[in-house]
Amino acid sequence: MTLTDENLKILAALGRNPTGTNQSLCKDVGISSQSLKNRLDQLYSQKILLGVSATVSPFAVGLEAIAVFAEVSPENWSLFEKICDDHPYTRYRIRTFGAVNGIFAIFSVPFHTTHILIDLLEKLKKRGSIQNYELAVPTSSYLSSETDFGYYDVNIGWNFNWDKWEKTLEADEANGLESPPPSVLQRLDEKDMGILRQLSINSRRKNKDIAKILGIEPYHLSRRKKAMERMKVINYYRVLVGNQSLQITSHALLNCKASNDVIGSVATAVKQLPFQSTLIPVLDGFILYTTTTSLDFPILVTALRKQCSSMEFMWCDYRSGYRYWFYDEPFQNRQWKAEYDFMVRDVLCPLKNGDSDDIEN
Repeated sequence: MTLTDENLKILAALGRNPTGTNQSLCKDVGISSQSLKNRLDQLYSQKILLGVSATVSPFAVGLEAIAVFAEVSPENWSLFEKICDDHPYTRYRIRTFGAVNGIFAIFSVPFHTTHILIDLLEKLKKRGSIQNYELAVPTSSYLSSETDFGYYDVNIGWNFNWDKWEKTLEADEANGLESPPPSVLQRLDEKDMGILRQLSINSRRKNKDIAKILGIEPYHLSRRKKAMERMKVINYYRVLVGNQSLQITSHALLNCKASNDVIGSVATAVKQLPFQSTLIPVLDGFILYTTTTSLDFPILVTALRKQCSSMEFMWCDYRSGYRYWFYDEPFQNRQWKAEYDFMVRDVLCPLKNGDSDDIEN
């Protein structure tokens, strides 16, 4: 499928309003409802548009986010990825090459259970499944930018004013950090968690279709959804796009050390990036996962390096990236399952047929 100006307008309209109705998108783009439907169907079938996913704030649902940089040799990639797949609180994983040759993963575990995750990693290290690992704990809400197709031209590609963007980094008064929302776990029930899961899979489905899956009335779904948006349980909505068709071929992870003032300026600047990116503020700096073109990436890195005391750089294998839908099953009686067996032994169980004496210890 060729990306036309009209296709780009549809993608741009989705970026501005990911959960907007087809009627609102028609008005924004200036086409008929049938034309919009046809073009959306084409974008989906060509895997240019993959869907819209709700991103859930771990803070708001009583979970603590932990970023893990794991040194993993190629022969153990699949094993560690299987561990991530089987762990009930994995949120994302991707293979990395550079400062860390292995896998970057994000977990959202129940509060006060970080030590259990560390024990899991120590057992994997002891048996040689990973060589080493480093943890980073987010200190505020994730920040993100969505792909802005207003900067894309089907004839010439991307055209973004990087000089203007870099001035945002240098602004002393800029502070785009956002305090994490308070936990509202006790106000949520199993139905709410089921709604979050379905919205993380695809938020653009009709309310009546999602409500039917959950066994609730559509108006109940609409009411609960609005309440969770208001309480910032839903952090933002992400438009999932197949980037290869848009010349976006660079996928990178930056682990940067910086002062708090610099982190605030970077947070402001990241929101203005034309490419889909995620910023994770941590205690002594920030982690930035970004997607750009091969021409734009060096400009971005050069501008950031001027502001940071140090920078570790990793290329990411986009094909190995796996974004997990929100997993609601461990939520029971208004609390998350946090037993050791559930978070360690059950996860390591598939390894017991092999070299696993240490697993039982």
